[in-house]
Amino acid sequence: MTHFETMDTIVKQFFDHPAFSRPNSLLAYCDYIARVISKELKANDTEKMLASVSRPQYDLGEDGSFQSTKKTIMVEDRFGKQYRVTVEEVK
Repeated sequence: MTHFETMDTIVKQFFDHPAFSRPNSLLAYCDYIARVISKELKANDTEKMLASVSRPQYDLGEDGSFQSTKKTIMVEDRFGKQYRVTVEEVK
């Protein structure tokens, strides 16, 4: 069996899984949206009102496992007040 045949078999097994065969199992873009928000907040703070903007944080359980696709960005203004920006898929 060649490498291409092996990859083809792996891909078929992956997409034949029931989780990927449902028509409603579309991808959630929480990672992308949160990254854009974080990046744009930093880049467009022309008034210099923000002291810090965190990278998007994952929604993890106590054991470190993923709980959901939700992402959280922590923002602090120049006066020390903190804000939480949450990107969460609406189901």
